[in-house]
Amino acid sequence: MSKLISSVKCFGGAVQKFVHQSKVVQCEMTFTAFVPSKAAVQKVPALYYLSGLTCSPENFITKAGAFAAAEKHGIALIAPDTSPRDVNIEGEDDSYDFGSAAGFYVDATEPKWAKHYNMYSYVVSELPELVEEHLPLIEGNKSIFGPSMGGH
Repeated sequence: MSKLISSVKCFGGAVQKFVHQSKVVQCEMTFTAFVPSKAAVQKVPALYYLSGLTCSPENFITKAGAFAAAEKHGIALIAPDTSPRDVNIEGEDDSYDFGSAAGFYVDATEPKWAKHYNMYSYVVSELPELVEEHLPLIEGNKSIFGPSMGGH
C-alpha cells in the first residue's frame, strides 16, 4: 500500500509523490507520478521514466518539462527512485557509480547487496502492480524510457 505524501496541480493534472514499503527491496521507496486531468473521467496509459546514474525521482519531475505534453496526450508519467536508500550496507554511499542512486535496474546476486538491490524485480513487477492499484491507469498499457536505462 502506498501513501500519498504530496500533490500539486500542474498543467491541469497533478504531480503526486508517494511512499511505500517495498517487499522486493525491503525498504521504504518513493515514486512520483504526473496524473493528467483526463484520469478523472477515464483510465489513462502510463509512461515510466527510469533515471540514470546519480539521480532520484525528482530529477525528471523537476527538469524534464514533460507535464504539458503528458496532459495534452492524457498520459500518466511515473518516476521511481533509482535505488534503495539508507539500507546501511557498507560501501553503499562510497562511490557515485555504485550503490545509492546508481540507477542499475538489475537484481543483485552478491550476498551483500542481494537483500535490497532488486531493482529489476521492483520496476518490472512490484511498482507497476502498486501504481495500477492506486492510480486510474489502463492495466497493461505502459511503456518505459530513460536516459541511460540503468546502463543497459
